[in-house]
Amino acid sequence: MQPSVFPSNRCGESWLIRYGLAVLLVSLATGIRIALRPIIPTGFPFITFFLAVLLAAWRGGLGPGLLASVLSTLAADFLLIEPLYEFHLATGYYWVSLGVFVVESVCIALVANRMKRIEGTLRESETRFKTLADSAPILMWINDREGARFVNHAYLEFLGVDAQVDVAKYDWTAFVHPEDRHRYLQAYLSAFEKHAWFDERFRFRRHDGLYRWMRSVGRPRFAASGELLGYVGATYDITEIAEAQERLERSSMELEHAVNAKTAELQQSQERLRTMSTELNLAEQRERKRLATELHDHLQQMLIVGKLTIGQGKQIASGVPACEALLKKVDEILSDALTYSRTLVAELCPPVLRDHGLVDSLTWLAENMKTKHAQTVTVHLPDDQGLHLPEDQRVLLFQSVRELLINSAKHAGTGQATLTMDKQVDQLRITVKDEGKGFDCTLAARTGTSGGEISSKFGLYSIQERMRALGGSCEIQSALEKGTTASLVLPLTERAALQGVSISDSPFISRRSQADTVHSDPSMIRVLLVDDHAMIRQGLRTMLEAYQDIHVTGEAANGEEAITLAHRLQPDVVLMDIHMPQLNGIEATAILQRDFPHMAIVGLSVNADRGNRDAMIQAGAATLLTKEAPVEELYQVIHSAVKSRPEQKSTTL
Repeated sequence: MQPSVFPSNRCGESWLIRYGLAVLLVSLATGIRIALRPIIPTGFPFITFFLAVLLAAWRGGLGPGLLASVLSTLAADFLLIEPLYEFHLATGYYWVSLGVFVVESVCIALVANRMKRIEGTLRESETRFKTLADSAPILMWINDREGARFVNHAYLEFLGVDAQVDVAKYDWTAFVHPEDRHRYLQAYLSAFEKHAWFDERFRFRRHDGLYRWMRSVGRPRFAASGELLGYVGATYDITEIAEAQERLERSSMELEHAVNAKTAELQQSQERLRTMSTELNLAEQRERKRLATELHDHLQQMLIVGKLTIGQGKQIASGVPACEALLKKVDEILSDALTYSRTLVAELCPPVLRDHGLVDSLTWLAENMKTKHAQTVTVHLPDDQGLHLPEDQRVLLFQSVRELLINSAKHAGTGQATLTMDKQVDQLRITVKDEGKGFDCTLAARTGTSGGEISSKFGLYSIQERMRALGGSCEIQSALEKGTTASLVLPLTERAALQGVSISDSPFISRRSQADTVHSDPSMIRVLLVDDHAMIRQGLRTMLEAYQDIHVTGEAANGEEAITLAHRLQPDVVLMDIHMPQLNGIEATAILQRDFPHMAIVGLSVNADRGNRDAMIQAGAATLLTKEAPVEELYQVIHSAVKSRPEQKSTTL
């Protein structure tokens, strides 16, 4: 550190030297003034003395300056004011002039001493700044318009430059990496234009030729007039930080790739689980359907045959009270068994879902909720014309709606719900809404529960996964005491296009009538039996042929055979089962009614609910009876259907 100028002089030099200097300066000033007497009038004696006082105070301090002031006054009084001495003494101007001189010389001493102290303070501050700057590990610099005015030791050491080099003429931009130079200079220019700080990262070449990443922070300096004076700032090495950041970014990218890979694997696992869940659900539904089919095709048909046999037994046992009572009891047991089996079939796989589409099945479901769960469901469903979903979509949607309604019945606490279907061009939305207790959606989505209880067999989470497997979604909105709204959204694609046999394009339609099918006895009612169970056909034939005016002209095991036999035999009445292979009874009825409007058709089914009845009547049947209906009722219906049929138009062959 360089020594401080003013404080060191006062402490390092003796008082004799400092005061002796004051005497020497006054003596020198007196001699100069005497030498200048021929040139400068004696009325101006103070010029050289003022200079002596100033130098004495500047060099020695306030004491020597005051001494120089006193000596200058005495010298001026006794040596230099000869022509005006008496005038001044007489008028009093002398003492005024002498007093003014004393005041002026003292002021000069004080000002000089103060300026010396300020200079010393500035030099000491500058020395301290340079010491601190040279001790700092960062690169500090001050520029002016001509270049670098100051750089610290770290800057010179970084560049490998000797401290004696004129840094003002040193081209520091040559050390900036060529790729970063333009950007760095632009930062300087931008700071100048905006009168703001600049903060830039760049690569700077060290003395060993290696480039280091640096961060430079600085600000332009301006004069009061707005003129640029230069820049002041600091630059520090951030290579380790940059390399650490680069490693962090590289690690982050590697981690991101690993996370993406694991996420992809997880998504694939979720997709496989979702597919397995869907297959499991469909397997369950297929097993339900298989069991329902077994119950319908075997157990129920055997029970019906039993009831038909009981009906025959009643006719034989007529007049024997004990036999009639026993047969009646057996008939009631069989009826109860049929009712139970029909209920079980509906629980396993509702026939309406299999035979009449989604809309009719949801209508049936709403009615069933009233019977089984005491819940009133208000239904807003559109016409299902044009809505033909694949079986898996139809089954899963029905299952999901049933679980939502059961969940509402268990937890809403209102006993009421609204079921709405909205069919758009590209999507189908089914909404179940109630105004009940509601629940925490976050908890339900995480645990598959509502209110801490299992919402249904599979839970809300299962419903959501089921809809995702179909390419759709399950949207749930709920809050405590504000009800629940659950919407099933299914996109409609080509997969949901019309499937099955087109009635108008059936290859079994023939418009020819056979003349040899007309029976000789016009009072005889000719009946065609259509059922895929031989036992049922046999039981019906036995019961009907007990009537003198009924003649069974043929039997068919499916809809296709029924159409073929109807064209050849042209019966008066067709007893048509609904559920049959190849072509069901509803489709076969529509075809026969189109070709033979005069032909009466009576539907038969184990499940004669409203959906089946409406479908058969819409297809052209007179009515729909259950297969276990009393034979007397069937006989009356046959006669009523024959009487109400339109007259047959004559056909020219």
